[in-house]
Amino acid sequence: MAATTTGQDATVPTRDTGRADIVGFGDAGVYVLRNNFSGAVHLAVQDFGYTAGGWRVENHLRLVADVTGDGLGDVVGFGNDFVFTAVNTNSAFQPVKSVIKDFAYNQGWRIEKHPRFLPDLRRTGRADILGFGDAGVLVALNNGGGAYGNTFLALNDLGYNAGGWRVDKHVRLLGDTNGDGYPDIVGFGDAHVFVCKNNLSGKFQPVVSVVDDFCYSAGGWRVEKHPRFIADLTGDGRVDIIGFGDAGVYTSLNNGNATFQPVKRVVDDLGYVAGGWRVEKHPRFIADLTGDRRGDIVGFGDAGVYACYNNGDGTFKPPKLVVADFGYVAGGWRVEKHPRFLSDLTGDGRADIIGFGDAGVYVAFNNGAGGFGPVKRIVDNFGYTAGGWRIEKHARYPANLYG
Repeated sequence: MAATTTGQDATVPTRDTGRADIVGFGDAGVYVLRNNFSGAVHLAVQDFGYTAGGWRVENHLRLVADVTGDGLGDVVGFGNDFVFTAVNTNSAFQPVKSVIKDFAYNQGWRIEKHPRFLPDLRRTGRADILGFGDAGVLVALNNGGGAYGNTFLALNDLGYNAGGWRVDKHVRLLGDTNGDGYPDIVGFGDAHVFVCKNNLSGKFQPVVSVVDDFCYSAGGWRVEKHPRFIADLTGDGRVDIIGFGDAGVYTSLNNGNATFQPVKRVVDDLGYVAGGWRVEKHPRFIADLTGDRRGDIVGFGDAGVYACYNNGDGTFKPPKLVVADFGYVAGGWRVEKHPRFLSDLTGDGRADIIGFGDAGVYVAFNNGAGGFGPVKRIVDNFGYTAGGWRIEKHARYPANLYG
């Protein structure tokens, strides 16, 4: 049962530390299952839902991020006229309020044209807003307490008009490319991968070409065929480039200064031709499975979940079947029905497997020894049959709400 990622990117809206909870945007609002999984699913916010507020997956992005700096995950929604938040107080969520009249549907922002993110651009501990708009990269900085300043143009490039960037052709991601702790922009264009370094004020330096591959023209990479990610593969705190191509998995390792080494194939599998992997059937992710802060490769194939463990230097061991479930054949999981994710549920720094199946939410806990425990259902809700949850209506994912 499968992931909501389209192969475009790895922007799963979860926090990267702590123990993830389960969050679902249902008909009546935002539902939460806290991490101990022993309590009941509860309706945490009576808004941001299909019926409660008229929120739509195809129009309205909804994420979890810390907007106040208190270490708790708040709900953020990009609505028709405003960006709205519901601030988490740990015991409950505050009433929904509008925080900025921009980045919204009626201001011309579209899911199919304009990626939007909630990064901490200045290391304040609070989420800012960044969007790839028509004119380039637009930013609104968090001014404390969950309020936002005016939107400004942070980069005159990488936009729908400013550069001709398209969601169906050009992946755009955020990650630290030079080890200073601030998120930079990485864009996969027609002929080059570009990096735009964060200048620490919310604006970005001009685009710099770093790799002539992984792109629409340079290499023949396609969003609908070839997932591409940025992740730290060597443990140096700097993101590397990784892509699932036709002949297997390719990487370009960071030299440590936001320049990158030549592209090389590191796994002769998990590719469009090498293994017959398909975006519409087989989600693929990068996640730390061993707790060494180096990304491993995880693929949901026909027979179950496969892992390629990192050797510690950005090379990988051959694929290994680690769970005979969560697969297209093994369990009957489908991308169009069953989201699947990798997230740390136990706080040990190792990613566990979470799947939203027909009968509820299933997990396989990382056993810390290069494998996973048995698959178990943790709640009879958030599922295709158990609750009537639908990918085209109801966003669901693991997110750390409680620090």
